[in-house]
Amino acid sequence: MKIIVLVWCLLISAALSAQTFSALPAATLDRELAFNEANECYIYFDNPSGDTLRLKWRQLEVSMPEGWSVDLCDYGLCYTGIPANGTMNPVFDTIQPYLKLIVQPNAVAGTAWFWFRAIEVGNDANFADVYFNLFTPGTVGAEEPEISIARIFPNPANNVLFVENTSALPLPARLTDISGRILWQKTIPPADMENVDLLPYPSGLYFLQMPDKSERVLLQK
Repeated sequence: MKIIVLVWCLLISAALSAQTFSALPAATLDRELAFNEANECYIYFDNPSGDTLRLKWRQLEVSMPEGWSVDLCDYGLCYTGIPANGTMNPVFDTIQPYLKLIVQPNAVAGTAWFWFRAIEVGNDANFADVYFNLFTPGTVGAEEPEISIARIFPNPANNVLFVENTSALPLPARLTDISGRILWQKTIPPADMENVDLLPYPSGLYFLQMPDKSERVLLQK
């Protein structure tokens, strides 16, 4: 009887300590790529428990047009090409690990499909499958290519983020967290640059919002 009670207690303890995580913003990233430049494609992993989490990953399926160049980075290392598997650095608190593909279509039109499985180290039953569904028409079409009115660097950032207004007009910009809370905002004069102090904020995913786009900013400390 004591053995049964002990086993039951261990099972309950394991269940209570099990960590869960999920893909952010979704398990599938659908994206049209610029055909003539490097494209950075992120899928993040949310760790709502705030406990220490370490993920490993493995490649399940890769399909892409001949002529494309694709490299993979995770929270820890960047690789040449896409290896079969890897293990990320451990994360704490609100830090969000990620898988990133750096894709250069090299002006080749087509569609690519990448399927990965992220798994908690030491707990193979806790995993999430994620998918990159990427495509490019291989042309800019009849319209003029989109030109950003700002330059943002570095990204991932550490203690400071620089926002440069490359346009001839004032640039309203603001930094928010994933809940939409405004942390910083300012109108940057034409051809000027502002630095955003990130020291007060924990590591994780943020968004720099501007009139022409919303840019993901990954803070790593």
